[in-house]
Amino acid sequence: MSLDTARSDPKPAKATMPKPRPAPVEHKVNYGFEEGVRQMRLLVLVGVILTGHFLWWFADSDHIGYPLLFWLLTVSLGFKLLRMLHEWYHYVQVSKPVLPAGMSRQYTVDVLTTACPGEPLDMIERTLRAMRAIRYPHTSYLCDEGNDPYLRDLCQDLGIVHVTRTKKINAKAGNINNALRQAKGELCVVLDPDHEPTPDFLDKVVAYFADPTVGYVQVVQAYGNQQESLIARGAAEQTYHFYGPLMMGMNAYNTAQAIGANCTFRRAALDSIGGHAAGLTEDMHTAMRLHAQGWKSVYAPVIVSRGLVPASLAAYYAQQLKWARGSFELLFRVYPTLFSRFTWRQRLHYLTLPLYFFSGVVALIDLLVPILALSLAEFPWHLSLPQFVLHMTPIVAISMLIRYNAQRWLREPHEAGLHLTGGFLRIGTWWIYCLGLIYTLLRIRVPYIPTPKDGHAGNEWLLSLPNLLMAVVCVAAARYGHYLMQTPYALLMMALAMSNAAILGVSVLMAQHNLLKGMMRFANTFSPVRWLVTKSEQLLTGQNNELFPRLRTAAVYFAFFLFTAHTFISLGVNFWLDRTAPSPDLIWTRTGVGKVRMGYAATSSATMWLASTSLPSRTGADVASPIKEIRLTPALGPQISAEALKKADAQGSIPLLSWEVKNGSFNDAAWKQSVAVIRDHNQPVMLRPLIKARNPAAYRRTWQRLVTRFRASGDTSAVWVWTPPAPDSVAAYFPGATYLDWVAADCMTSGPDAATKSLRKYRSLRLQLAQRAELNSMPVLLLTPLKPGQTVQAQSRRLTSMYPEIKGLLFGSLPSNDKSTALNLSASVPPDKE
Repeated sequence: MSLDTARSDPKPAKATMPKPRPAPVEHKVNYGFEEGVRQMRLLVLVGVILTGHFLWWFADSDHIGYPLLFWLLTVSLGFKLLRMLHEWYHYVQVSKPVLPAGMSRQYTVDVLTTACPGEPLDMIERTLRAMRAIRYPHTSYLCDEGNDPYLRDLCQDLGIVHVTRTKKINAKAGNINNALRQAKGELCVVLDPDHEPTPDFLDKVVAYFADPTVGYVQVVQAYGNQQESLIARGAAEQTYHFYGPLMMGMNAYNTAQAIGANCTFRRAALDSIGGHAAGLTEDMHTAMRLHAQGWKSVYAPVIVSRGLVPASLAAYYAQQLKWARGSFELLFRVYPTLFSRFTWRQRLHYLTLPLYFFSGVVALIDLLVPILALSLAEFPWHLSLPQFVLHMTPIVAISMLIRYNAQRWLREPHEAGLHLTGGFLRIGTWWIYCLGLIYTLLRIRVPYIPTPKDGHAGNEWLLSLPNLLMAVVCVAAARYGHYLMQTPYALLMMALAMSNAAILGVSVLMAQHNLLKGMMRFANTFSPVRWLVTKSEQLLTGQNNELFPRLRTAAVYFAFFLFTAHTFISLGVNFWLDRTAPSPDLIWTRTGVGKVRMGYAATSSATMWLASTSLPSRTGADVASPIKEIRLTPALGPQISAEALKKADAQGSIPLLSWEVKNGSFNDAAWKQSVAVIRDHNQPVMLRPLIKARNPAAYRRTWQRLVTRFRASGDTSAVWVWTPPAPDSVAAYFPGATYLDWVAADCMTSGPDAATKSLRKYRSLRLQLAQRAELNSMPVLLLTPLKPGQTVQAQSRRLTSMYPEIKGLLFGSLPSNDKSTALNLSASVPPDKE
């Protein structure tokens, strides 16, 4: 039987039909919690406590490094934590629906599948024959977009209603709605043409419709071609948790999702919203409108059909782009219009579900942060790496334990494992998901094209090119960073960049089907390699591994051990840090991290010490110590007494010793005495030697010898501040990153527009500093004149906002006739007294 219609598809109704009537108690669908839910709730409780403790520790303004990188990485971390909590939210309510008692009524049922030009005819024929073999009485329909003669004759032979149309709008939804004009059954099943139902398909779902509030029943979407390629395996792995514990958890919240295949709808429910809703993700759009109309959904975790998963990268990318574009469209355009009609759980569900595809943006952030950090010589976080590991490791451990325990609710034994293939594939799809978001924001249309079902063909290098290029950039950034510096933070960023390159490399290799076949043939010729591949396969899938079942059995004990151990270790570490933690002054002098310090430039030792008598002592740790420059007499080393340094400590200031370096012997008593005073003082002291040399090479040698000799004495408290002697030749005089800690920009000028000329001078020096990547990460101490009529606080805020690398400021002498400025200055650092 063949039906041809040219009528247009009906537009969705505006929810004018009555909502579903309440179900009699005996017909109401109830749910029973699965075994292991109580244990899962205890695990999730421990996980939430550990996550909260981590966030409490992490939310500290002192941890903020380079602002752009900090907020990018914080967004990435926050997104991952929210996804983890979203999964746990479903794990604690995993349940199965219980069939209503005393159900004996027969329903009229229509079973529909679609066909589009280009899809394999043998695949469609297998599905049609499986539809006809369903035991429950029903009428089968083929919605044929191409009006194919072979399919038309096949339907005639099988007794299947063949429906086609000439006005093709609204893609798959329009095709189904067109057939529903002829189909009059009380229930209708929608199947994809690659999904072959089992004979008992309807027997497993029809009984739930005894509850008149049930709008649709969804069953598991299982696959039969996972082993066709690594792409097929990865794509299937990405669905295992969704069709297992996640969808089973949605039962308790009335948020079970309608999928484009294997979903059985109540015809009255569809009619109440005007039929299938159109869109690239028509299944999710239809579910949204049914839930907004008040219908309930049921997820029956039974496998009653098997379909095909994309086996090639082209097919997988086409599918994911369509889903990403459609999901973002629903989030931005449809979700706000239905928001008020959802329950609060449905509001949360339809807000978070499309955000799965935001993982592409997050993956891009994860790829870019190490690249930018190594290129800019800046780091996102200023925090202790051991403490980060201490607080993050328990979260990673408990999340893996929870996820593994959730695998008890997977639908088939072969679905267990680490699912690394699916993870690599998802990360490699970052640019597709980003395109979906960009297309949505720019309103770029993506045509509805059925996912190709032709399997894989050859190598797919072209589609792998974005990942290949990004991997090359990651490696180049790691190599460049290794050239610049080898600090712990830099090494961490290099490791992240190389890890990202390796992950992208794996995702590229997964799509080279012929290459992989050749590699496997070659590997199988060596028995050790064959053994290693077999063992790796068993580890990834959890087969023949006694550890995993034991972890599941003892999961609660392990979780409480983890929680207790973390608590005691954290308390011990905090107690130890309280006793041994470096002072804010030490941290600032070494790294520039902390509040910007300010002070006054001195012209001589005498004027400095007369001025310092007015410096206040610090009354709390939140008050930043002022910088006080001490101008010393010319000598080989800093000639200062221990009493003078103690006096500076008592006044709460950080001494900056400036002196002109004169020729002398490192064996002289004066040199040894100057070194001993600084070493024995054992408090932060900033040293700013001013060297005059015949040429840049002599300058560099003198600076390097001075620093090397100082450090050889065993001193660890000196902080070396380098003032470029020739601002237009910074590279020539630069002594090397290992020989200095700070850069001092001496931009002192005079005259009525001194402040303006000082900024112009600093901009010129800044361009020189930018040419040396090693200097980009170093803090800057700016020597600049005061701007009349402006407080030091205002001037400091303006300068540091314009130039974030400035971590310290030394202001010039205050004009004696500027009384208003003097009053303003006293609020921060008192001016020098005459």
